[in-house]
Amino acid sequence: MRSLGPMHWLFLLSLLFFQPRIMAQDIKVLVLDALSGKPQANVKVESFCIGPPRNFGAQKAFTDTAGFANLSNTCNDKQKIEIQAFPPNRKEQCGDDVSINVNDAKSVGFISNPSSAGGIWCPTKVSKTLKPVPGQVIMFVKRPTWYQSHVAG
Repeated sequence: MRSLGPMHWLFLLSLLFFQPRIMAQDIKVLVLDALSGKPQANVKVESFCIGPPRNFGAQKAFTDTAGFANLSNTCNDKQKIEIQAFPPNRKEQCGDDVSINVNDAKSVGFISNPSSAGGIWCPTKVSKTLKPVPGQVIMFVKRPTWYQSHVAG
């Protein structure tokens, strides 16, 4: 009987190692203007995996005209995924970075709090009208006021 060659063993090991990445589910990130609720196009969205076995930057994507960016989730189920938004215009991310358990993002969804500490403070009028969607994270941006850009921070 002939044994499997070394290349076959490497192939089988790579299937075991990359299995969570092959089965990864995308997470949609919707970026809205905190004042008008309009979708924001061309916003760079970055995700990071936080927690054991190691922290690493997972992916970068840009929002389309509908305000959506698709991030392939490469984090394992026990890690948290941290998401940041970087608008190309003079707007800034509202509140803190999104940091959520991967399973919660997939099963429940998440709406960031635009008035939380971390980034610039934004009103919550738009965010209060939204409901979480499984597999989707909603973030907010707005142009800082004169005081926010010159005095505060």
